[in-house]
Amino acid sequence: MNLSPADFDLFKQLDELCYPESVAVVGASENLLKWGSFLMVSLLAGDFKGPIYPINPKAKSVLGVKAYPSLLECPGSIDLVFITVPQPLVLDVIRECEEKKVKSVVVITSGYSEVGGEGSKFEEELVAAVKKAGMRMIGPNTMGMISTHQNLFCTGSNALPPKGGISMISQSGNLGAQVVMWAEEQNVGINKFFGTGNEGDVSCTDLMLYLANDESTNAILAYLEGVDEGQRFLQAARMAAERKPVILLKSGRTDAGAKAAASHTGALSGSFEIFKGAMRQAGVILVPQPMDLIDGAACNYLPMPKGHNVCVVTLGGGWGVVASDLCNEYGLKLPDLPPDAIAQLDTILPSFWSRQNPVDLVGQIDPALYAKALEIVVASEQFDAVITLGLIGSSSLVSDTVSNAHRVAPESINEQMMMQMKAISDGFEESIHKDIARLTRQYGKPIINVSLDKRPHKLISNLGNGDYLVIFNTPEKVVRVLAGMVYYQKWRKSVGLPMM
Repeated sequence: MNLSPADFDLFKQLDELCYPESVAVVGASENLLKWGSFLMVSLLAGDFKGPIYPINPKAKSVLGVKAYPSLLECPGSIDLVFITVPQPLVLDVIRECEEKKVKSVVVITSGYSEVGGEGSKFEEELVAAVKKAGMRMIGPNTMGMISTHQNLFCTGSNALPPKGGISMISQSGNLGAQVVMWAEEQNVGINKFFGTGNEGDVSCTDLMLYLANDESTNAILAYLEGVDEGQRFLQAARMAAERKPVILLKSGRTDAGAKAAASHTGALSGSFEIFKGAMRQAGVILVPQPMDLIDGAACNYLPMPKGHNVCVVTLGGGWGVVASDLCNEYGLKLPDLPPDAIAQLDTILPSFWSRQNPVDLVGQIDPALYAKALEIVVASEQFDAVITLGLIGSSSLVSDTVSNAHRVAPESINEQMMMQMKAISDGFEESIHKDIARLTRQYGKPIINVSLDKRPHKLISNLGNGDYLVIFNTPEKVVRVLAGMVYYQKWRKSVGLPMM
């Protein structure tokens, strides 16, 4: 896809949207049940560094910030305006934006094309007014947006995910906001988030093209209900996939879903099979469930596999059997262990170990053993990736046993002994975390983990110094993510691009 001068203008305008130096909220409120309060709380909690102008003609201040009756009475320039007032008042706000020389607007207000009839006419009038003012608009009928590296958090969900390299486009504000909340919960770093709403001006295609060329975005997540500019979107998605992974959830795959999408944002859904084929040609990783978007974001924290050969290292046999079936179903291969790996493992494992892939550590709870076994297989040219099952979290077996022993026999296992064993257990866990991170970095292969620990953990664990662990709670999630990474690498190779 050749970029036009108009595309470069678009990138400049969207940079202005994502990196404003000043923000106003029209309809700002201290009523905590109103959108004007949601956005103000989000902006303030996110620690936006520039001036924030709450606009409310009936208030002197909103949440401790001086309020103004209109945009025209704000003392400084305003780069970005969020609009939450009722639909009949929005055009008047746009006119004020034009007079104030505002660069961008995000229209939260609904009642436009998503309701059909007169709503579509109102949206046409809104878009015409925005274009006349020389602005760009996200929405109407949107949840808001996030640009973490500008400390710009302005959505109805008040999510505050950590800074990172993942950006997301969502045609559903609620679903997109939920994914961003999951990102915050799971320690997945977000760069930008756009709830596109009705796409009266800026479309999902515009945003895909922008993120494809955004150097601070390392991977793109997208939730789509329908695409109007089919060919241009395909070209934008292809450009993006050539540069970074694109993980996409498409709804409206059935007649019922397509009908629901039309009533939600007015989106028109065509044949899913045609869309699926086009996205496959473009190198996009398609996923079936919302949580798969966050799971897929794990690829941003791992080296990419060079092929589809996997070694599974498991604390017990049952998980190895399940993982073998899953790998086979998702097109991953479990080749036999090479003789040199078997010989090395023979020196550290009991004589009755399986001598095959999956490598069953037969319940040995020893972090030094884990590190040696992992290094043997990850160093082998036979394997492109390693899945561990139960190594992380196995120390909980010790800590739980000690805690229960203290509870049932406090005279034998006193408080001091219990605390000492807990410290040993924590050190055990820290040791295996560091070893997995070291081996991932040293050999440049993904090591993806399923935890045995019943205690809560994050999908992404930041160990510092650029080291991360990816930890799932079920083997099927690991296999799906790894299969997506392998597919993406195969696609890159098939179209003559270097593998990542």
